[in-house]
Amino acid sequence: MSVKSIFEYRSARVIAVYRAALSLVFLLALMLDPSRDGLHETASRLLLFGYFTVSLALILLAWKSWWFDHMLAPFILVLDSLVFISGVFFTEQSTADFTSPFLSVLSLVALSAIMRWDWRVAAWTGFGLTALFVATGMAMMSSGLEIDTYRFVRRISYMVALLAVLLWFGVQRRAPHVPAIAPPVEGDDEEELMARAMDYARELTGASKVLLAWSPAEEPWVEIRRDGPDGLHAQRAGPKVLDDWEPAYAAVELFDMRRRRSLLLDDEDRVQPTVPHIPAALTPIGGITEGLQLPFHNASGDGLLLLGGISGPGADFLHLGKAIAREIGSAFDRAVLGELERAALVGRTRSAIARDLHDSVAQSLAGACFRLEGLRRNLGGRLVPEADSEIVAIRDALRREQGHIRGLIDSLRAPAQPPRSRDLRGDMDGALADAGAHWGVAVALDAPGPVEVTGWLSHEVQQLVREAVANAARHGHAERVTVRLGLAHGRLALQIEDNGIGFDAASQDGRPWSIRERVAAIGGEFALESTPGSTVLAIELPAHNTRG
Repeated sequence: MSVKSIFEYRSARVIAVYRAALSLVFLLALMLDPSRDGLHETASRLLLFGYFTVSLALILLAWKSWWFDHMLAPFILVLDSLVFISGVFFTEQSTADFTSPFLSVLSLVALSAIMRWDWRVAAWTGFGLTALFVATGMAMMSSGLEIDTYRFVRRISYMVALLAVLLWFGVQRRAPHVPAIAPPVEGDDEEELMARAMDYARELTGASKVLLAWSPAEEPWVEIRRDGPDGLHAQRAGPKVLDDWEPAYAAVELFDMRRRRSLLLDDEDRVQPTVPHIPAALTPIGGITEGLQLPFHNASGDGLLLLGGISGPGADFLHLGKAIAREIGSAFDRAVLGELERAALVGRTRSAIARDLHDSVAQSLAGACFRLEGLRRNLGGRLVPEADSEIVAIRDALRREQGHIRGLIDSLRAPAQPPRSRDLRGDMDGALADAGAHWGVAVALDAPGPVEVTGWLSHEVQQLVREAVANAARHGHAERVTVRLGLAHGRLALQIEDNGIGFDAASQDGRPWSIRERVAAIGGEFALESTPGSTVLAIELPAHNTRG
């Protein structure tokens, strides 16, 4: 365990150690000072020895109990102030410049007030002590004790200057700086974002147990993720699990459920003691009875982090937790904004592609059909029947392709819709008929039952089959192509077999590259078996692919 981990975000420990070190230094200074005249020697030593003993007990308190450390803080502040005044009384002599603890104890009191409360409390305390210092000095002078007026005024000036500097730092005090969460990568889903938020909070607080409850704005359930020594666990619960939690009023909170104690930050960032405001149903799930609650809010829902197993937490963790919660909420908002930006970019790209297809490919196909029909009419009876039939077949194939292109244009122009299920067999009948007629090969479809897939996956499979038929006819000189479909265990099995000449053994690893790339992009698997007279493409695809 490093020194940083012992004292970082634990100012109560720092103040306690500083108090003990300060009291020990001045106790030793009084004991070793040869200029002491013995007038108040015994009393001053007893005072500082008692203060040192109490300081050791306060170190133990700061290490063991964040609740009592906070609740006793006002009394400890009064104790420090009394020691300050008593130290002045016992050591304010002409030879006590280096043994008087007035400036050091004043800095302790002011720093304690700033760290535990704010600069306003420190100002009232500091200037109150200055007034008491003046009153004590005046009382000592009026009682006949020897006081060096020049040194007395000089010390008052030191005190005011020191307080001014400390208060300025208190006013400028900022919330703890926390690093930004790593930006989401394209394709990250809500699950990955929740896991990243849990890792982020655990790393900054040193928690050993983390529970995240996430209530999406448009869903009735609550997503719960629990991360402990035995790994990550996920579950979905009903909305009643957060019935006793009001997101709008939730605050960062340091809690102890067993003792019904809690510290929270109010609207003015002041630490207030209270009872825990933790959803009762969550603590048994996460096994967290003492720790830190971090509520966070964003445009897509409300969330709650419970962090347990933190070593030596204190009131500083409330300010740290607020910064962490703010960053996590911002990360969720950035993820939503990024998704909206990507959706807008996809929409613009779809519209641009649709315009290009309409203005180029669709118009070219329409023009080709028009020219073929004009050529056929101009030639009239001069065409032999075989040539006339071929022109008609080409024209009809172009018209079918034109219809296919227009269907793509309509799909691109339509707003993105949730994936809908459809029977792939019906789509494949039309696609195979068109491909067979276009390339002059016999085609057959073997699908023993319904094959329900999303519309996007149906489009991808049709494109794969069209490419496979074209390859079989152009490169393999095939006369027959058979396509077999099957659906089992969430996987779509597609087998395309032809009776062509096949691939060379040396070229099988890389061909057909266009089909391999399309299958890989969908997340599927591809295998090729090719011999003279038979080529089989075996393809497996995830049946519920929702791209598009």
